[in-house]
Amino acid sequence: MRNVFILFSLAGLLLIGAFTLPAVHAAPDIETAALAVIAAPNTQGCSGTPTIQYAYANPPVINAGQVTTLYWGLVGNANAAYLQHPNGHREGIGTPGTRQVNPTQTSTWYVVGVCGNAEAQIPITVTVNNTPGCNGTPQMNGFTASPQTIRAGQTSTLSWGPVNNAQYVQLSSQNQGGSGVPAPGSINVTPNQTTTYYLTAWCQSNTAQLQVTVNVSNPPPTPPPASGNAITGIAKNGGLSNAGQLVVTVNYFWNGQDAPATIQVTAYNGAGQPIGQSNATRIDPNRSFHANVTMKPYPGGLASVTACMRGSSGTELVCQSAPMQ
Repeated sequence: MRNVFILFSLAGLLLIGAFTLPAVHAAPDIETAALAVIAAPNTQGCSGTPTIQYAYANPPVINAGQVTTLYWGLVGNANAAYLQHPNGHREGIGTPGTRQVNPTQTSTWYVVGVCGNAEAQIPITVTVNNTPGCNGTPQMNGFTASPQTIRAGQTSTLSWGPVNNAQYVQLSSQNQGGSGVPAPGSINVTPNQTTTYYLTAWCQSNTAQLQVTVNVSNPPPTPPPASGNAITGIAKNGGLSNAGQLVVTVNYFWNGQDAPATIQVTAYNGAGQPIGQSNATRIDPNRSFHANVTMKPYPGGLASVTACMRGSSGTELVCQSAPMQ
Protein backbone atom coordinates (compact mmCIF):
# COMPACT_ATOMS: atom_id res chain seq x y z
CA MET A 1 0.00 0.00 0.00
CA ARG A 2 2.91 2.35 0.78
CA ASN A 3 4.42 1.71 -2.67
CA VAL A 4 1.14 2.61 -4.35
CA PHE A 5 1.01 5.97 -2.46
CA ILE A 6 4.55 6.88 -3.53
CA LEU A 7 3.75 6.15 -7.16
CA PHE A 8 0.59 8.23 -6.94
CA SER A 9 2.49 11.18 -5.38
CA LEU A 10 5.17 11.13 -8.09
CA ALA A 11 2.51 11.10 -10.78
CA GLY A 12 0.80 14.07 -9.16
CA LEU A 13 4.03 16.07 -9.06
CA LEU A 14 4.63 15.39 -12.74
CA LEU A 15 1.07 16.43 -13.57
CA ILE A 16 1.39 19.67 -11.57
CA GLY A 17 4.75 20.42 -13.18
CA ALA A 18 3.21 20.04 -16.61
CA PHE A 19 0.88 22.95 -15.86
CA THR A 20 3.32 25.18 -13.98
CA LEU A 21 6.45 25.15 -16.16
CA PRO A 22 6.82 28.54 -17.93
CA ALA A 23 6.68 28.66 -21.71
CA VAL A 24 10.03 29.19 -23.47
CA HIS A 25 10.05 31.92 -26.12
CA ALA A 26 12.64 32.45 -28.80
CA ALA A 27 14.92 35.48 -28.31
CA PRO A 28 14.02 38.40 -30.57
CA ASP A 29 16.24 39.29 -33.50
CA ILE A 30 18.85 41.63 -32.05
CA GLU A 31 18.80 43.82 -35.20
CA THR A 32 15.23 44.84 -34.39
CA ALA A 33 15.56 45.02 -30.58
CA ALA A 34 15.54 48.75 -29.92
CA LEU A 35 17.11 49.90 -26.67
CA ALA A 36 16.20 53.52 -27.39
CA VAL A 37 13.34 55.15 -25.55
CA ILE A 38 11.02 55.81 -28.45
CA ALA A 39 9.47 59.24 -28.22
CA ALA A 40 7.72 61.51 -30.66
CA PRO A 41 10.23 63.74 -32.49
CA ASN A 42 10.31 67.41 -31.70
CA THR A 43 7.10 68.87 -33.03
CA GLN A 44 7.93 72.46 -32.17
CA GLY A 45 8.73 74.96 -34.89
CA CYS A 46 12.24 75.03 -36.29
CA SER A 47 14.28 77.20 -38.61
CA GLY A 48 17.55 76.53 -40.46
CA THR A 49 19.81 73.52 -40.03
CA PRO A 50 19.16 70.96 -37.22
CA THR A 51 21.83 70.17 -34.64
CA ILE A 52 22.92 66.70 -33.50
CA GLN A 53 24.63 66.52 -30.12
CA TYR A 54 26.70 63.37 -30.82
CA ALA A 55 26.61 59.96 -32.53
CA TYR A 56 28.97 57.01 -32.08
CA ALA A 57 29.22 53.24 -31.68
CA ASN A 58 30.64 51.42 -28.66
CA PRO A 59 32.59 49.36 -29.41
CA PRO A 60 33.32 50.81 -32.86
CA VAL A 61 35.21 47.70 -34.02
CA ILE A 62 33.81 44.17 -33.65
CA ASN A 63 34.43 40.70 -35.02
CA ALA A 64 31.82 39.05 -37.22
CA GLY A 65 28.98 37.76 -35.05
CA GLN A 66 29.51 40.24 -32.21
CA VAL A 67 27.15 43.00 -31.09
CA THR A 68 27.74 46.74 -30.70
CA THR A 69 25.53 49.62 -29.53
CA LEU A 70 24.80 52.82 -31.47
CA TYR A 71 24.41 55.95 -29.34
CA TRP A 72 23.03 59.36 -30.35
CA GLY A 73 22.35 62.57 -28.46
CA LEU A 74 19.64 65.19 -28.62
CA VAL A 75 18.61 66.29 -32.12
CA GLY A 76 17.71 69.97 -31.78
CA ASN A 77 16.00 72.55 -34.01
CA ALA A 78 14.24 69.75 -35.92
CA ASN A 79 10.71 68.56 -36.60
CA ALA A 80 11.80 64.95 -37.21
CA ALA A 81 14.72 62.66 -36.35
CA TYR A 82 15.67 59.41 -38.10
CA LEU A 83 18.13 56.54 -37.94
CA GLN A 84 19.13 55.74 -41.52
CA HIS A 85 20.16 52.10 -41.95
CA PRO A 86 22.95 50.95 -44.31
CA ASN A 87 20.33 49.96 -46.91
CA GLY A 88 18.98 53.55 -46.96
CA HIS A 89 15.80 52.85 -44.96
CA ARG A 90 14.96 55.61 -42.48
CA GLU A 91 13.32 54.88 -39.14
CA GLY A 92 11.88 57.54 -36.84
CA ILE A 93 13.69 57.75 -33.50
CA GLY A 94 13.46 59.52 -30.18
CA THR A 95 16.48 61.50 -29.05
CA PRO A 96 18.72 60.83 -27.23
CA GLY A 97 18.65 57.07 -27.78
CA THR A 98 20.52 53.80 -28.43
CA ARG A 99 20.22 50.77 -30.69
CA GLN A 100 22.01 47.38 -30.69
CA VAL A 101 23.20 46.05 -34.05
CA ASN A 102 25.25 43.06 -35.21
CA PRO A 103 26.41 43.70 -38.79
CA THR A 104 28.26 40.99 -40.66
CA GLN A 105 30.38 43.50 -42.57
CA THR A 106 31.61 47.05 -42.08
CA SER A 107 28.48 49.24 -42.21
CA THR A 108 27.46 52.87 -41.70
CA TRP A 109 24.30 54.21 -40.09
CA TYR A 110 23.32 57.90 -40.07
CA VAL A 111 21.55 59.90 -37.38
CA VAL A 112 19.50 62.47 -39.33
CA GLY A 113 17.73 65.63 -38.19
CA VAL A 114 15.18 67.30 -40.49
CA CYS A 115 13.81 70.84 -40.38
CA GLY A 116 11.63 71.42 -43.44
CA ASN A 117 13.96 71.04 -46.43
CA ALA A 118 17.12 71.32 -44.29
CA GLU A 119 18.91 68.21 -43.03
CA ALA A 120 21.87 67.45 -40.79
CA GLN A 121 23.41 64.02 -40.34
CA ILE A 122 26.23 62.31 -38.49
CA PRO A 123 27.49 58.90 -39.68
CA ILE A 124 28.13 55.99 -37.31
CA THR A 125 30.42 53.38 -38.85
CA VAL A 126 30.84 49.93 -37.29
CA THR A 127 33.97 48.18 -38.53
CA VAL A 128 33.69 44.39 -38.73
CA ASN A 129 36.92 42.40 -38.66
CA ASN A 130 36.63 39.26 -40.75
CA THR A 131 40.42 38.85 -40.97
CA PRO A 132 43.30 39.44 -38.52
CA GLY A 133 43.46 43.03 -39.86
CA CYS A 134 46.38 45.36 -39.32
CA ASN A 135 49.77 45.68 -37.72
CA GLY A 136 51.71 48.81 -36.80
CA THR A 137 50.76 52.46 -37.39
CA PRO A 138 47.78 53.42 -39.64
CA GLN A 139 48.59 55.28 -42.85
CA MET A 140 46.49 58.42 -43.50
CA ASN A 141 46.21 60.29 -46.80
CA GLY A 142 45.08 63.88 -46.25
CA PHE A 143 42.40 65.78 -44.33
CA THR A 144 41.12 69.16 -45.61
CA ALA A 145 38.34 71.74 -45.11
CA SER A 146 36.89 73.68 -48.06
CA PRO A 147 36.49 76.56 -47.55
CA GLN A 148 38.63 76.81 -44.44
CA THR A 149 37.20 80.23 -43.44
CA ILE A 150 33.43 80.83 -43.38
CA ARG A 151 30.91 83.23 -41.87
CA ALA A 152 28.54 82.05 -39.14
CA GLY A 153 25.74 80.02 -40.73
CA GLN A 154 27.79 78.97 -43.77
CA THR A 155 28.96 75.42 -44.53
CA SER A 156 32.41 73.92 -45.01
CA THR A 157 33.14 70.46 -46.44
CA LEU A 158 35.59 68.21 -44.61
CA SER A 159 37.25 65.63 -46.90
CA TRP A 160 39.77 62.87 -46.24
CA GLY A 161 41.55 60.26 -48.31
CA PRO A 162 41.91 56.51 -47.84
CA VAL A 163 43.20 55.24 -44.50
CA ASN A 164 45.30 52.09 -44.77
CA ASN A 165 46.37 49.57 -42.15
CA ALA A 166 43.60 50.61 -39.72
CA GLN A 167 40.76 48.88 -37.88
CA TYR A 168 38.75 52.02 -37.18
CA VAL A 169 38.61 55.67 -38.32
CA GLN A 170 36.86 58.36 -36.26
CA LEU A 171 35.93 62.00 -36.93
CA SER A 172 35.62 64.24 -33.87
CA SER A 173 35.78 67.90 -32.90
CA GLN A 174 36.73 69.97 -29.88
CA ASN A 175 33.04 70.67 -29.17
CA GLN A 176 31.39 67.30 -29.87
CA GLY A 177 32.12 63.63 -29.40
CA GLY A 178 33.44 61.50 -32.25
CA SER A 179 31.81 59.00 -34.58
CA GLY A 180 33.17 56.40 -36.95
CA VAL A 181 33.47 57.30 -40.63
CA PRO A 182 34.31 55.43 -43.84
CA ALA A 183 37.57 56.30 -45.58
CA PRO A 184 37.83 57.96 -48.00
CA GLY A 185 34.90 60.22 -47.18
CA SER A 186 33.52 63.72 -46.66
CA ILE A 187 30.94 65.55 -44.58
CA ASN A 188 29.44 69.06 -44.45
CA VAL A 189 29.79 71.00 -41.20
CA THR A 190 28.26 74.32 -40.11
CA PRO A 191 30.06 75.44 -36.94
CA ASN A 192 28.94 78.64 -35.23
CA GLN A 193 32.45 79.31 -33.95
CA THR A 194 36.01 78.48 -34.98
CA THR A 195 36.32 74.69 -34.57
CA THR A 196 39.14 72.16 -34.91
CA TYR A 197 38.24 68.73 -36.31
CA TYR A 198 40.29 65.57 -35.77
CA LEU A 199 40.55 62.47 -37.98
CA THR A 200 41.95 59.58 -35.93
CA ALA A 201 42.78 56.03 -37.04
CA TRP A 202 43.46 53.01 -34.82
CA CYS A 203 45.34 49.78 -35.43
CA GLN A 204 45.22 47.79 -32.20
CA SER A 205 47.06 50.07 -29.71
CA ASN A 206 48.64 52.27 -32.44
CA THR A 207 47.04 55.56 -33.55
CA ALA A 208 47.55 58.22 -36.20
CA GLN A 209 45.79 61.59 -36.35
CA LEU A 210 45.28 64.55 -38.68
CA GLN A 211 43.49 67.79 -37.83
CA VAL A 212 42.01 70.79 -39.64
CA THR A 213 40.50 74.03 -38.33
CA VAL A 214 37.44 75.75 -39.79
CA ASN A 215 37.66 79.46 -38.99
CA VAL A 216 34.34 81.24 -38.41
CA SER A 217 34.30 85.02 -38.83
CA ASN A 218 31.29 86.68 -37.26
CA PRO A 219 30.25 89.99 -38.85
CA PRO A 220 30.52 93.07 -36.59
CA PRO A 221 27.32 94.08 -34.81
CA THR A 222 25.03 96.50 -36.62
CA PRO A 223 25.78 100.05 -35.39
CA PRO A 224 22.94 102.09 -33.90
CA PRO A 225 21.05 104.20 -36.46
CA ALA A 226 22.34 107.76 -36.74
CA SER A 227 18.84 109.18 -36.24
CA GLY A 228 18.42 107.62 -32.79
CA ASN A 229 15.23 105.70 -32.01
CA ALA A 230 14.21 103.34 -34.81
CA ILE A 231 12.20 100.22 -35.60
CA THR A 232 14.26 98.38 -38.19
CA GLY A 233 12.18 95.29 -38.87
CA ILE A 234 8.87 93.55 -38.16
CA ALA A 235 8.18 89.86 -38.84
CA LYS A 236 5.61 87.27 -37.84
CA ASN A 237 7.49 84.72 -35.75
CA GLY A 238 6.37 81.31 -37.01
CA GLY A 239 8.70 79.51 -34.64
CA LEU A 240 7.06 80.99 -31.55
CA SER A 241 3.45 81.19 -32.75
CA ASN A 242 0.96 78.98 -30.95
CA ALA A 243 -2.58 78.16 -31.94
CA GLY A 244 -4.84 81.09 -31.24
CA GLN A 245 -2.20 83.78 -30.89
CA LEU A 246 0.07 85.97 -33.02
CA VAL A 247 3.74 86.47 -32.12
CA VAL A 248 5.54 89.37 -33.83
CA THR A 249 9.29 89.99 -33.62
CA VAL A 250 10.18 93.69 -33.68
CA ASN A 251 13.81 94.74 -34.28
CA TYR A 252 14.53 98.13 -32.79
CA PHE A 253 17.02 100.63 -31.37
CA TRP A 254 16.04 102.82 -28.42
CA ASN A 255 18.41 105.54 -27.18
CA GLY A 256 16.95 105.67 -23.65
CA GLN A 257 14.73 108.71 -24.25
CA ASP A 258 11.66 109.12 -21.98
CA ALA A 259 12.45 105.95 -20.02
CA PRO A 260 11.05 103.42 -19.51
CA ALA A 261 9.83 102.77 -23.05
CA THR A 262 7.61 100.07 -24.52
CA ILE A 263 6.70 98.60 -27.91
CA GLN A 264 3.08 97.87 -28.76
CA VAL A 265 1.72 96.22 -31.92
CA THR A 266 -1.64 96.98 -33.54
CA ALA A 267 -3.15 94.65 -36.19
CA TYR A 268 -5.14 95.92 -39.19
CA ASN A 269 -7.37 94.24 -41.78
CA GLY A 270 -7.29 94.86 -45.52
CA ALA A 271 -9.49 97.95 -45.17
CA GLY A 272 -7.02 99.55 -42.76
CA GLN A 273 -9.28 99.03 -39.74
CA PRO A 274 -7.69 98.02 -36.40
CA ILE A 275 -8.67 94.48 -35.42
CA GLY A 276 -6.44 93.80 -32.43
CA GLN A 277 -3.72 95.20 -30.18
CA SER A 278 -1.04 93.62 -28.02
CA ASN A 279 -0.03 94.58 -24.51
CA ALA A 280 2.90 97.01 -24.25
CA THR A 281 6.28 95.22 -24.00
CA ARG A 282 9.14 96.82 -22.04
CA ILE A 283 12.39 97.21 -24.04
CA ASP A 284 16.09 97.72 -23.26
CA PRO A 285 17.88 101.03 -23.98
CA ASN A 286 21.00 101.84 -26.00
CA ARG A 287 21.20 98.66 -28.04
CA SER A 288 20.00 97.04 -31.25
CA PHE A 289 17.78 94.16 -30.22
CA HIS A 290 14.38 92.56 -30.77
CA ALA A 291 11.18 92.10 -28.81
CA ASN A 292 8.65 89.28 -29.19
CA VAL A 293 5.19 90.82 -28.90
CA THR A 294 2.23 88.46 -28.40
CA MET A 295 -1.36 89.21 -29.45
CA LYS A 296 -4.15 86.88 -28.35
CA PRO A 297 -6.54 85.89 -29.77
CA TYR A 298 -5.14 85.75 -33.28
CA PRO A 299 -6.83 88.62 -35.19
CA GLY A 300 -9.06 87.40 -38.00
CA GLY A 301 -8.54 89.00 -41.42
CA LEU A 302 -5.01 90.12 -40.53
CA ALA A 303 -3.36 92.14 -43.35
CA SER A 304 -0.72 94.29 -41.63
CA VAL A 305 0.67 95.37 -38.27
CA THR A 306 2.09 98.63 -36.96
CA ALA A 307 4.66 98.61 -34.14
CA CYS A 308 5.01 101.80 -32.09
CA MET A 309 7.66 102.71 -29.51
CA ARG A 310 6.32 104.93 -26.71
CA GLY A 311 8.02 106.61 -23.77
CA SER A 312 6.81 106.57 -20.19
CA SER A 313 4.95 109.88 -20.77
CA GLY A 314 2.94 108.27 -23.57
CA THR A 315 4.88 110.15 -26.25
CA GLU A 316 5.14 108.21 -29.51
CA LEU A 317 8.88 107.95 -30.25
CA VAL A 318 8.69 106.03 -33.55
CA CYS A 319 6.25 103.80 -35.49
CA GLN A 320 6.71 101.35 -38.35
CA SER A 321 4.23 99.24 -40.35
CA ALA A 322 4.68 95.93 -42.19
CA PRO A 323 2.37 93.65 -44.21
CA MET A 324 1.45 90.28 -42.71
CA GLN A 325 0.65 87.22 -44.81
